[in-house]
Formats: sequence, structure tokens, C-alpha cells
Amino acid sequence: MSRKKSLKTAASTFAVALGIGFVMQYGDAVASRFSPDEQVAAPDIILPEMVIPTDVAAASSLALPDVEALIPDDEVIVLAALNDVAAPVLEAPEVMAAPDCGIEMSADTLPLAMVALSLDAPCHANAAVTIHHQGMMFSLLTEADGVADVLVPALAQDAFFISSFADGEGSVASTQVPELANVDRAALQWQGMNAVQLHAREFGAGYDTEGHVWRAAAREVDFMHPERAGFLTTLGDATVPNALMVEVYTYPSALAGRDGSVALTVEAEVTAANCGREIAAQSIQLNPSFDPTAIDLTMTMPECDAIGEFLVLKNMFKDLTLAAK
Repeated sequence: MSRKKSLKTAASTFAVALGIGFVMQYGDAVASRFSPDEQVAAPDIILPEMVIPTDVAAASSLALPDVEALIPDDEVIVLAALNDVAAPVLEAPEVMAAPDCGIEMSADTLPLAMVALSLDAPCHANAAVTIHHQGMMFSLLTEADGVADVLVPALAQDAFFISSFADGEGSVASTQVPELANVDRAALQWQGMNAVQLHAREFGAGYDTEGHVWRAAAREVDFMHPERAGFLTTLGDATVPNALMVEVYTYPSALAGRDGSVALTVEAEVTAANCGREIAAQSIQLNPSFDPTAIDLTMTMPECDAIGEFLVLKNMFKDLTLAAK
């Protein structure tokens, strides 16, 4: 890991946190008045001269024509009754079934005390969701079909998970993780762009060597050879605004094939986003030989002339002591 300036050890105050929180129109009628005194002369009506025939034969010529004779013999006029006309058939519009908005989450146990968590929320496409587990919280973003899948290091043998969307909807899932008794686990969590990092240096390894495990050299979880080495899991989607992020280091201590120790430290890089500002983080650590512990960190970062430097925080985790099995 390259550093612009030398590492510095920060003397910070830590507080142990055993409890973890979770807008009409009126128109004028004009009346025409006629004066009773006015005399209106009646107009002269001239009737046209009518000639009335006196001859009987001539009178018969005024008889109305025979209507039936005007209709051809081969033509029949039929008036259709209204009730004989077929009414048009109107098809009822197809009614679309309402989508099933139920949210489902499942948890399946895997080796090395890992859990495959699957979330299905069909009415929450491309939506941010917060996953809660034993005080650990991280943000996810569902896909276009509302699905999200993630591999989570369990922090309890009776592992219980909660998913929570911004509208209050969510779901729960649980599973048994008996293999948790075989691993050491250390988690560092924060919110936003705090630029904190979890580092594990196994068996005296120096920075940027084979035994230095951190986000740039996280190692993939090896289910086929769980005894080989520790690995780092990053949880959270940094594209979510003010995302909740977690880094979890796991070492299969019950399967260790050598004696030695693993040094666990937290480093905070001074950046343009946090220089001169207060940052916060929290550590959670569990070991087969002691109860889980949590430590809260709140500290003010150096001023912006220190951009590029790293503060090394050594007191947030206990180093791991391993014995060959």
C-alpha cells in the first residue's frame, strides 16, 4: 500500500458501546311595451282567384292519385323493427391482476460461518435497503426485478437478519450457524465516505506482503480449503447515498495449522472529504473464547494540509493469538 506520507499513530478516545441502535350572469331583460292607445292597422289581404268547377267530370280530375298504383308489384317495403336490430357486442376490458408486493428473504448457512442471504422485493426495484444483523448494518441496492443477493459473515450462531426499506416495508430471515465457534471475526462499520480501513497482518507480515489482508488484497473465501488463511468481506453498496458500509475479517482459528498471531488495526486516511471534520466508526469482534465486544470511535481528523496521511488506530480490536491444531 503506497502512502504519500508516513503513517501516524493517533491517540484517540474510545467509548465502549454494548448497546447498538438501531407535508347567472344576470342579463337585463328588456320588456317591449305596447301602448294600448296605439291603433295598429290590419294589412290588406288579397286572396287569389279560385275557379271552382261545376262539371262533375272535371271535379273528379281533382281526386288524389292512387298511391298503391305507384308501388311496383314486385317491390315490398319492409320497415325493420328497432328491437330486431342486433346490438353491438362490447367486450369487457381485461383486468390486470395487482402485483404481489410481498417481500421475502431467505438465509442459507454455508461453511466458514457464512450465510447466503437472498432478498426478493418485486415492488422495490432499484431501491436502497438496509440489512441488520446483530448490531451490524449495511446498505444494499436491489436490481431491476427487486432482487438482492449477498454473502454475509454471521455474527451469531442463532443468526437473525432484518431487511428494511425507506417506506417501512421489509422482511426477516434466520438460520443456524454452528461453525461460528470455529472462527475469529472482526467487523468495522461506518457510514458515508469516512475513508476508514480494516487491516489484518497475519503472522508478522508487513504491509503489502502475502500476509497483509485488506480491501486491496481481500482474498476470496475458499470453501474448498477453509483452513488455508483469513479473508476480508466488504458489505454495503457505496452508490447508495450516505451508505452504511462494513468490512469483516474472518480467520478459521479452529483450523489453524500454525502458531502465531494476527495484528488487527484500523487506518483512517485524511482526504479532502474528511479533513478537519469529525468521523465515526464502530468495531465488533467475536472470538470462540470471549463474548462479542463493540467499540465506538468518534474523532476529529487532521486539517487539510495533512491530506494523504494515514492515522493508525491500534485499540479498536484485540490481536488474534493462534495455536496450531
